[in-house]
Amino acid sequence: MRFPNFFLPALVLLLSASALLPAQSNSFVEAWFLYEQGKTKLDDPEGRELGEALLYFQEAIDKRGVDFPEAEIAIGDIYYREKAYALAEHQYKKALKMLPGLQLPEEKYTVLYRLAELHEEQGNYWDMDEYLNQILADQPYFSGDEYQSFRNALLSTYTDKGLEHVFRLYRMEDVGFSVGAHAKLGWFYYRSGRSREAIQHSLFALDIMVTEAVKELRRVQPGFAFTTTEAFLDAALERENIRQYLLSSEFFKTLYYLGAATYADSRPSLAESTWRLLATYPLEAEGSAAVEYADRAARQLESPWQEPYINTSARKIEHPFQ
Repeated sequence: MRFPNFFLPALVLLLSASALLPAQSNSFVEAWFLYEQGKTKLDDPEGRELGEALLYFQEAIDKRGVDFPEAEIAIGDIYYREKAYALAEHQYKKALKMLPGLQLPEEKYTVLYRLAELHEEQGNYWDMDEYLNQILADQPYFSGDEYQSFRNALLSTYTDKGLEHVFRLYRMEDVGFSVGAHAKLGWFYYRSGRSREAIQHSLFALDIMVTEAVKELRRVQPGFAFTTTEAFLDAALERENIRQYLLSSEFFKTLYYLGAATYADSRPSLAESTWRLLATYPLEAEGSAAVEYADRAARQLESPWQEPYINTSARKIEHPFQ
């Protein structure tokens, strides 16, 4: 689960001591101050101050005098919002070359997710796939040779005993950064005819979400243990921070596509049991996205079908000012 950015309070402390710092350190603090001003402009939901934000970020880079990957990423975000995809990609790739300069090393994943998203938006799914798998290269449960038996056991537990048994037995700690990559690849591999890979990624995404949610629940209920999906959701959705985490991580969509991939893998009974977990839980209060996938699951239980494959050939979206 993600927590508030520490940069702004840290910046306040740095500024209070700036008079005592040498000139080079002052430049560092001033650069961060400019960066934070630019972020304030960038966060305007209507995008009315993107031009000013861009100037602040460029000035911050000049003031810093050395690599400033956070500012390069922010400039990429401006171009992305303007659908200037080529310029955004250039900025994100530039930031990737500056990884040692990141104040938070895990911001590397932010850049890779941005690159994956902009390629998905252009319909360039193979590049999206590549960037998401770069994220998963750091996910030991998925990529590490030492976890091969874990991966085999998790998949066989699902196919032999069902999803709830997976949630009771398996936890993946400290890999929350990878949940979005697993969820997206679960959807993509299902929609491109790779059902077994889709099952694996959807399982990983869901189990990581449950791991994070159970860890948070145990902060307020130390003895909490997963028993059933219904009991888990009852407890999780009562806590607003956990509820928002599950919704933003697309728990219900991922659960639906796990069932869809399972059906495509010629396991109709297992698919039905997975869809039933979603279709029978009351989600009316959880927003339209959750309700949409619960409704889809209910329709699948009545008369199952497979969604058509997506067109994975890339399409080019031109820069709006070219």
